[in-house]
Amino acid sequence: MISSKNENEEKKSMMADIYGEAIFLAIPVVALIFITAVKNSFSFETIFSSLLLTSDWSIMSSVIFGQCAYKMARVVTILGSKTDGRRYAHYLARRIFLITLSLLIYAAIVFAPNLYLGAFQIILFFCSIFFFFRDSAGAYILLNRISIK
Repeated sequence: MISSKNENEEKKSMMADIYGEAIFLAIPVVALIFITAVKNSFSFETIFSSLLLTSDWSIMSSVIFGQCAYKMARVVTILGSKTDGRRYAHYLARRIFLITLSLLIYAAIVFAPNLYLGAFQIILFFCSIFFFFRDSAGAYILLNRISIK
C-alpha cells in the first residue's frame, strides 16, 4: 500500500514537471496566435491563412525535437553503460531526421509558401508536442530505474 502511494506521488511529480516544461512551450504558441490575430484581424479566414503560412511552426518543431534529443542524451549519459547504445543511436537518428525535416519544411515555407506545406508543418508541430511528452516521461522512467537500483 505504501509503495503504491509513493509511486502515485512520484508519477504526479513527474507529470507536474513535464507540464511545467510544456507551459514554456505554450507561451510562444499563444503569442504567435495572438499577434497573428491582432495583425490580421480582418476576418477569420485571413487569420487562419496567415497562421498556416507562417514558418514559425517549423522552427518551434525543430526546437522541440532538439529538446527531446538533448533530454534523452542527458539521461543516457547519466545511465552510462546501463543503456543499449544501438537503441539510443536509433532513437537519436529518428530525432535528427525530424529536426532536419522541420528545417526543410521551414525553408520550403519561406521560399514557396502554400497551404499544404502549412498544414504539414502544423501536423509536424503537434507531433513534436506528442514526442515531447513521451520522451519526457521516458526520461523520467529511465532515471527512476537507476535511482531505485
